[in-house]
Amino acid sequence: MASYFFIDDKKELIKENFLTNRAKTWAESFIRPDPPKERSQRNPKLTSAQLRKFHGEAKALEERIKTTDDFKKIRPLVKMLKSKVAYACPVTGSDRKVPEEFRKYIEEMVDNIDDDKDFKAFALCFEAVVGFFYGQGGR
Repeated sequence: MASYFFIDDKKELIKENFLTNRAKTWAESFIRPDPPKERSQRNPKLTSAQLRKFHGEAKALEERIKTTDDFKKIRPLVKMLKSKVAYACPVTGSDRKVPEEFRKYIEEMVDNIDDDKDFKAFALCFEAVVGFFYGQGGR
């Protein structure tokens, strides 16, 4: 059975949609997030500074993965991206730094990373999202 990121069992063929239509849709949702459900909350646009922060984290992890032969050593740090996005987007309150849509994106991606091939697919997808973010006017 194919994984979340791939269309084949060997994890060699990434789903093109992650690098095209879905990446563009995700980027647009970060630029134009849905209004908050409650007045006491806010759902800010994703700033380029926040995007660079999280993308930088992913790139740093990618470098660490390249230099280790055991993904299990890095996997906990990959999973920790969820706690970092939770800090930037608390469920309640008005001190959100990133939109809810970005939190959901990071959580969905991280939940589906089981090995180094999954992580590499995530990193490529994230790169596509960054490109579309700037291409669609993200600032």
